[in-house]
Amino acid sequence: MKHLLKIFSAFALLLVAVNCNNSDDFTFIDPAESFKIVSPNENATLLLDGANNQNVALTLVWQDNISGADNYTVEMAADEEFTAPLTLGTSTSLSFSMTVGELNAILLDNNIQAFEESDVFFRILGGDDISEVLKMKISSYPENNPVITSPDSSFEIVLTDISEDEIATTIEWNDPDFSENTSATINYYVEGAIAGTDFATVETLGTTEDSMLEMTYGELNEVALNLGIEPETAGSMDIRIRSVIDTAAGDLERISNVITITVTTYETALLPVIYGVGAGITTAGWGWDSPAEFLLQGSVYSGNVMLSPDNGGNFRFFGQQDWGPISFNYPWYESRGFTIDENLVNANDGDSNFQFVGTEGEYFLEIDMENKTITLGPPVVGPNCEFDQLWLVGAGVPDAGWGWDTPVALPCTGNGVYSGNVNFSNDAFRFFTVEGDWGSGLNYPYYEGAGYTIDSNFTNANDGDSNFSFTGTPGEYYLSVDTINKTITLGDAQIECEYETLWIVGAGVPDAGWGWDTPVAFPCTGAGVYSAEVTFTNDAFRFFTVNADWGSGLNYPYYEGEGYTIDANFANANDGDSNFSFVGTPGTYTLTMDTVNKTITLQ
Repeated sequence: MKHLLKIFSAFALLLVAVNCNNSDDFTFIDPAESFKIVSPNENATLLLDGANNQNVALTLVWQDNISGADNYTVEMAADEEFTAPLTLGTSTSLSFSMTVGELNAILLDNNIQAFEESDVFFRILGGDDISEVLKMKISSYPENNPVITSPDSSFEIVLTDISEDEIATTIEWNDPDFSENTSATINYYVEGAIAGTDFATVETLGTTEDSMLEMTYGELNEVALNLGIEPETAGSMDIRIRSVIDTAAGDLERISNVITITVTTYETALLPVIYGVGAGITTAGWGWDSPAEFLLQGSVYSGNVMLSPDNGGNFRFFGQQDWGPISFNYPWYESRGFTIDENLVNANDGDSNFQFVGTEGEYFLEIDMENKTITLGPPVVGPNCEFDQLWLVGAGVPDAGWGWDTPVALPCTGNGVYSGNVNFSNDAFRFFTVEGDWGSGLNYPYYEGAGYTIDSNFTNANDGDSNFSFTGTPGEYYLSVDTINKTITLGDAQIECEYETLWIVGAGVPDAGWGWDTPVAFPCTGAGVYSAEVTFTNDAFRFFTVNADWGSGLNYPYYEGEGYTIDANFANANDGDSNFSFVGTPGTYTLTMDTVNKTITLQ
């Protein structure tokens, strides 16, 4: 064993000796020369999130066995050539970090727009040496709020319904952290509030994904009125832009600067009744003893009126039974785009009144405020009462109160019947036959003494005027005063007709035909009356209560069996469905169905 160890030791020494004598045959390999960023990887994607702006967003790590530098400078650019390099910072180690907020601010400051995945390039400077370039794809988030650029706080406007469909103003804004071609979906809410209220109550002027919003006179007026600016008065509104972006972290909301504008509003609520006075209205003349009254039903004022061209034939409409403050002459309607019957012209007198130039007689006058028409037609035989309406005033009718600013009208809806929906509270009220005339009141003892059966929800208030007192559950009811059967009753509140709209379908109505693509609407115009202009041809048709439902049809025998008086231009088609058949001269007519008086008429 000892001999073996000696032999091995000698062999080892021989190897060492051989190695020392042949040192030129062995080479040590130096590390490859490089100066490059090793993390993150090339083309890495980074999406910045403002919810975590204090977190580290980016850490650059590099390898350098070239420069030998002790201090490094980190640069960023929007192009690989570093045409306009930006210094991010320095480091004495082989790494450099930035928070989400720091990196996002630098990106935005250098026009790298929010929510757009952009190529960004990084490099490291060490002494005179420059590292290889790293490309990343980075998406920033917005930090700045939208800025309203037009109008400014000097903007003032007087709104008018003459131009209600015209553009009153265009609100424009910039969103500085976004380009015009951004792929982000940004919902902008243009909001208004009474000036100085810090948007405690907000009205939305409109929503858009653009950077502008056009407002018509009518739209701006509606917003101002809804905020509480009184009609015909000037008020100040604050306007701002609220931006909402749906992100993975939730809605990102930003609020713009605030501008303050001044608007003068106009009245949009329709008066419950208007009055006609003048020489052209023979029953009225130029005085207030017996003005013609035109009640509002839906958006239409209407009524029978005696007209004559004699004595100038002029007249005017008024909003009250007095010369002021509200009146409506010919130019008032003309300037608002009304189509006016050819028998009515501008009198061109001092007040630009209406002038009747047709044949003396009784006419049915309609002023359609929605479709902007004033028409004259044959007088309408309809509900007949001693008065066109009764008026309710008193604390027990909260929509009226004890005053004449907003009395509640109870219109004549049938022969001797006044009815309509009325809101009641537990207090006193009284009926009146003449608007604004306290002396025309009809109290509880009046009806009691006339033998009326009075609903149990009403009692004698036993106050100084022995008014009615409502003692039931406050709310809206259908009130009916029947002067023939001498009853005063309450029921559930009703819509003005059983159906808001009837529908007409059939070959006899060519605009519809036998299909549901274009049925002709026959809307309720108030007090159980349906009315519309309908074009007829000599063929069959039928009424329907439900659009597109053949099973809801009402044919000729249905109305005949209900006791309706049906216009002679209609007959039973005697086809399989006993439809209506139009047998008159083809053309366009005003079709009216009165479900109270049970008549179907053509004009």
